[in-house]
Amino acid sequence: MSAFYKIFDTIRFDHDFLSFYTTIDGFFVSKYAGSDALAGINIVIPVTCVIFGIAVMLATGSGAIIGERLGQKREREAGEIFAFIAASLLIFSIAFTAAGILFLEPICVFLGSSPRLMEHVVPYAFVIFLGTVPMSFKLFFEYLVRTDGKANIGMVMSLVGLVLNVVLDYIFVGRLSMGTLGAAWGTFLSITVSMLIGLGYFLKFSHIKFCRPKPDWRILLKSCTNGSSEMLTEMSTGITTFLFNLIIMQYFGEDGIAAVTIIMYIYYFFISIYMGITVATAPMVSYNAGAGNHAKIRETIRYSFITIAVSSVLILAISLLCGPRIIGLFVDGGSVFTLTWDGLKLFSPVFLFIGLNVFLSGYFTALGNGFLSALISSLRSLILVVVFILILPKLLGVSGVWITMPLAEAVTIFVAVHLYRSYGKCFG
Repeated sequence: MSAFYKIFDTIRFDHDFLSFYTTIDGFFVSKYAGSDALAGINIVIPVTCVIFGIAVMLATGSGAIIGERLGQKREREAGEIFAFIAASLLIFSIAFTAAGILFLEPICVFLGSSPRLMEHVVPYAFVIFLGTVPMSFKLFFEYLVRTDGKANIGMVMSLVGLVLNVVLDYIFVGRLSMGTLGAAWGTFLSITVSMLIGLGYFLKFSHIKFCRPKPDWRILLKSCTNGSSEMLTEMSTGITTFLFNLIIMQYFGEDGIAAVTIIMYIYYFFISIYMGITVATAPMVSYNAGAGNHAKIRETIRYSFITIAVSSVLILAISLLCGPRIIGLFVDGGSVFTLTWDGLKLFSPVFLFIGLNVFLSGYFTALGNGFLSALISSLRSLILVVVFILILPKLLGVSGVWITMPLAEAVTIFVAVHLYRSYGKCFG
């Protein structure tokens, strides 16, 4: 039962991911700045997904390697890998910031902003690009503290950042009426504080020590390939949002973008629970794989499956029974409310399938099988989504947009279960 308690304790609080920050931003701007400001934040989501996707790729990919080294008592080598991957992430973050600020307005137009939304999109995008470094390292440190066996530090990082984001958004958006600019600065500052907590831990208390980076391009490549599925999981949110925005704009204009935004916020919130289960178990799997403790891996998998099954049913029930109340947190009636509720009823079945797909993808990553992990992730989050969203709206109209993701997850689950039964049950 110890594995169950460790999984549950980890996912209760500390796996918020950046999606919670955009949800908090969306709540405040919808209440104090209107639905156009809410739609403006949604236009920028693909940018945050790129930042988050690269960071999660390096964090999960290198985390599996570092966890294995720690399990083998090779702590010095684990520290060298950690320092090298951190340096690589820093270089990417700085370059991404520079490119984003230099081409800010063309990027906003490319992402689908209409002239009406530009006043909300540009300020938010500017600060998000400026925050690439703290965003990237907040996630990187938050994941690696789990690999170091200190999930409670990740919980502290998340709680402090989220609470501070609520306070700052209330001040900047609610009181100072700064709109999307205030929401972006609230996110920037709260994530920076969270990141600094993680930095302080790794500088003074961690078993994984900062040391002189030892460049090893094979390790970097393995980290990228091993973590590619998690990157696709996060980047798929941006791709899906981008495609949804383009298609929904054709049907309902800016009100449709606001409806997509609310549905995706609900999706981000609930998928973070499944991602939390995956992130909580991955270090245990990789560590015990390195230590040869197969019994512990079997225990971890068993309780993960139970947690996913129960949570999937509960989340579906909550989304259908409490959907109108959740939507009401963002908008008070009107066309946006109606569009959102109609879409959510068709979209909600996604929660029955997504948990197992996300977990099995992360499971193969933890075992170092990046190919199978990426195959599952690319099917559910990229290949099938793109195919269905380009075909279904032509056949079913706007309903085809809302059932795209549930159908993609339902098809993927058959592939994921087959791969697990064929290649993943050596421990399970």
